Amino acid sequence: MKNIFFTIILFSCISVAHSQWSFENISNGFDDPYRIAYTSANNGAILKLENVDGSVFFYIQGSYFCDDYPSVDLVFLVNGVNFKYTIDGIKNEKNNVVFFTSDLVNNEMFDSFKKCSVLKVRVNESFCDTDTFTFNMSKSTSAVNFIIGK
Repeated sequence: MKNIFFTIILFSCISVAHSQWSFENISNGFDDPYRIAYTSANNGAILKLENVDGSVFFYIQGSYFCDDYPSVDLVFLVNGVNFKYTIDGIKNEKNNVVFFTSDLVNNEMFDSFKKCSVLKVRVNESFCDTDTFTFNMSKSTSAVNFIIGK
């Protein structure tokens, strides 16, 4: 009976946990291979970092976004303190990506990004539902270092 109880508790913990950063080298066969790091949210969206010509792109994908330039609220939890930023995102043509910045390393939120344990992202849209996503930011410094090649 103790084993069944332990299994139930363990399964419950696993099902509510968010994934940590994953790192991949991507090759599409046409261009030089490139690096990408990503972590998933509690409701299916994916937070990504990608190195494009030496700049670190920071964006979210995996949901439907209807505004071309949605306002995005980012809340980084660092040592129990919330650091809040509001930015104007840019949506892609397929309506499934919102770009936060094309230069994360030189952005004012970079320090918060590296140190935070949890990131909450709220994509505010005029004509669609407002979506909120929560990401586990364990290994976020490692993710950036992987992307920039350190």
